[in-house]
Amino acid sequence: MERIYHTWDKWECYPAGFYDNNPPKGMTRDEAEAFYHDFLADIPLFESCMELVITEWKNSCEHYLTNERMNRIAWMGQTAVCIHAGIPSKFRGGYNLLTEEQQKAADEAALRYMNKWFVANGHPEMTMEQVQSRSEVNLY
Repeated sequence: MERIYHTWDKWECYPAGFYDNNPPKGMTRDEAEAFYHDFLADIPLFESCMELVITEWKNSCEHYLTNERMNRIAWMGQTAVCIHAGIPSKFRGGYNLLTEEQQKAADEAALRYMNKWFVANGHPEMTMEQVQSRSEVNLY
């Protein structure tokens, strides 16, 4: 797949708060991570928010989902909670609070929605192994 680049000012995730350093107003760091945990454990809600990401964040999806050097599964989860509740990617620690079974369910849901985006944009479907980071340093 050919890498598609967009500058940061074109990414829909940027003004949505994806890169902010603080949780949404009125929420502590622990509450943001707990929210992320609960969000990922609710697969129907998670899927509905990933649908928003792949349909409303065209430039962000192109930029990030064509980047083989990052963890695109993690990006899907982080953008879905950001589009839903404004929680920045910095609070991704909630994923580690999930059980192994819940992590697997969330990862598989993310892969399904990534593949929906890939197919809709003329790319072949990918396996879990193919969408994992291909760099030695995982940036996300």
